[in-house]
Amino acid sequence: MFKYAKENPLLIVGISGVTCGGKTTTATDLKNILPNTTLFSQDDYFLDVDDTRHVWIPELNHINFDVISSLDMSKMYKDIQHFIAVNNFKQIKHGDTDTMAYQTNGTENGIHYTADISKSLCDQINDSKLSILIIEGFSIFNYEPMLHLFNLKYYFTLDQEECFKRRVKRVYEPPDCPGYFEKCVWPEYQQQLNEVKESVRDVKYLDGCDKNSVDKILKDISRCVLHKS
Repeated sequence: MFKYAKENPLLIVGISGVTCGGKTTTATDLKNILPNTTLFSQDDYFLDVDDTRHVWIPELNHINFDVISSLDMSKMYKDIQHFIAVNNFKQIKHGDTDTMAYQTNGTENGIHYTADISKSLCDQINDSKLSILIIEGFSIFNYEPMLHLFNLKYYFTLDQEECFKRRVKRVYEPPDCPGYFEKCVWPEYQQQLNEVKESVRDVKYLDGCDKNSVDKILKDISRCVLHKS
């Protein structure tokens, strides 16, 4: 259950997981569907390529961009805190015994939110004066200072073969070098996934091949939409 913040309530959704697993697409779809929604992307916080904090892989002559040290996570966290503070948001909290009002509107019978329910959900969000913050990135749950922020946490997974198929179709700057996926991308993902499984509670794991991920997240968000008291 969630505690209702009477002034400027904020729900924070974290979307993390494997490269090319659908994180950014899902986060963007949710932002486009839901009113009062802001998106922070971890990709906006990569260090400049000449930053000395990067980890260099000599045998590949390439930076390892798939470790959390390749990002300025301190700045990302400060920017999120600033965003919350300047908007005077009061984050919805876990563990309260207050009754939470929500609607499922037939989703249990297989109706899709994105096709049939989005308007009703959007009306609920507007009526409750709720704002939503989506934080998206491949290692956001591996940065311990931010873990307290998230009300809902999702982690996308893929098998190695599917991940590689998708990765080679992407264009990166700088581009992946031969052997980068095997040396950096996949091992770092496995390590981050194991860390999240061992250390982070209340994470929902989503298959990156599942085309209903947006619907599933919308269903959870609907259960957190509070009516005006």
